[in-house]
Amino acid sequence: MNNISYKIKNIFFKYSEEAKKFKRPNYDELKKHQNFQKTNYNKLALSFGAGRSGQNWFSKIFNSHLNWVGSCERFADYEAFYRYVCYYKLPVFRDEFFKLLELASKRDMFKHQNSFVSSPYFSFGVEELSDRLKPDYIFFNIRNPIKTVESLYEKGWYLNFDGKKIKSPSIDITLDQYRSFSRIVPNSDYLNDWLRLTRIGKITWFWCTINKSIYNSFSAVQNIKKYYIKLEDINQNYDLYLKLSDNFKFQNLMSKKQFYNVINKSENYEFHLKYEYKNWNNQEKKEFEEIINNLFPYYDEIKTKI
Repeated sequence: MNNISYKIKNIFFKYSEEAKKFKRPNYDELKKHQNFQKTNYNKLALSFGAGRSGQNWFSKIFNSHLNWVGSCERFADYEAFYRYVCYYKLPVFRDEFFKLLELASKRDMFKHQNSFVSSPYFSFGVEELSDRLKPDYIFFNIRNPIKTVESLYEKGWYLNFDGKKIKSPSIDITLDQYRSFSRIVPNSDYLNDWLRLTRIGKITWFWCTINKSIYNSFSAVQNIKKYYIKLEDINQNYDLYLKLSDNFKFQNLMSKKQFYNVINKSENYEFHLKYEYKNWNNQEKKEFEEIINNLFPYYDEIKTKI
């Protein structure tokens, strides 16, 4: 019943005026705002994460207020390709991609004062995007590794890789182009070992690789205010929402009930995970622990900072 109720509410939200704020505009509309000049009155925030970390929901918190547009994966096809070329260090000219994001943020700020832009596909571009777009704030959204791996597993990550001999870079043939570019594989000699891992092991490597890149890049970025967001801390936490409101000057403050209802504005919310940690076999649990300890043992050290 909860699943059906959520889907119905999400469908209604898609047709609301609030949802129109972050919908993907066409290029002609974007060009109308190319001469807009950002001032101290306008704020731009960028959010980075590994996917399945609550970024979509978190962006909807910002979007729920009159003076913010909160978007997530607005240009998913271009953003996924951006991550692909960044990770594999491909010699692709990227200025037009930066221009696209800049125009979209200008449109947001012209219409609603401030822009919150999030995407899991920004993960290998923290320093580059911060340098080119010059945001006022950057966010690192992260979620418990077990819950994230469970969620990515349910979404079919690396389902097509089992038993295959591939070379890096590669493209995973799925239903969507942006998903094809999102399934990165090791770009080193580790690829052969990775192919022998279970799907849980492969996904754990992905979680660690993405978060390690963001974690290291956050330390390198200077002169931009940084925020760390652990989903488990802020999820349905009204007190932390009030802190967000103070820091980012939200207009039309939400009541507790309205805040709890934001989840119904976010697509892909989960109700039943099909393969939880308690059901993993011993090999999967062993791979998970070893990869976490070797690649990204920092999750417990990260504290939510708002």
